[in-house]
Amino acid sequence: MARQIAVEPLTIDTFKPYGDVIQLEGNKNVVIANQGTAKRVNHVAVLENLREASGPALQSAKPNMCIFSSAPRPTAGGRFKVGLLERHPFSSQVFMPIHQHGATRTDPDAPCYLVIVAENGLDDKPDLSTIRAFAANSTQGVNYKANSWHSPMVAIGQRVNFVVLVWENGIKLQDCEEAPISPVVIDLTPSFKKLATSKL
Repeated sequence: MARQIAVEPLTIDTFKPYGDVIQLEGNKNVVIANQGTAKRVNHVAVLENLREASGPALQSAKPNMCIFSSAPRPTAGGRFKVGLLERHPFSSQVFMPIHQHGATRTDPDAPCYLVIVAENGLDDKPDLSTIRAFAANSTQGVNYKANSWHSPMVAIGQRVNFVVLVWENGIKLQDCEEAPISPVVIDLTPSFKKLATSKL
């Protein structure tokens, strides 16, 4: 039987072992800017390019700011099944939503994508006993730490566009390593209240 877990709310504190939550609320490094018309939050994420510290054995990498347009993933019975995780061994990776399809009709605080993470095991593969899933809304971005196992992006219910920042050099296993896993079923119903629960 597949391992089953329930989705959790995404917060700055709960996500700390895996990286940073990029959001205004709950951050302490707030200053007033632009003649008092804006709040600026400094140092919301730790950006890493570990190739610089690894010496000449690794080819150097360049920052790549790109856009992901993520179609909604299929769900069944209010659940999502994940069967693969990935990591970026030498780079952090930022995902920041910039547009949610139908956003003018959608509550910005309603979750629209999943953040699935796991710790590294003694065999240098994902430790499935530590796998967790977080519900994120369109006002929250995430920054995965370098070498942090996570699922490819999972939009739920509708298409979500993201600005992404990652250091890459074009060498596959240095840029991104994938690991198939035994399926894990995530119960979405605690957070995704409007998700249809009928079978696909």
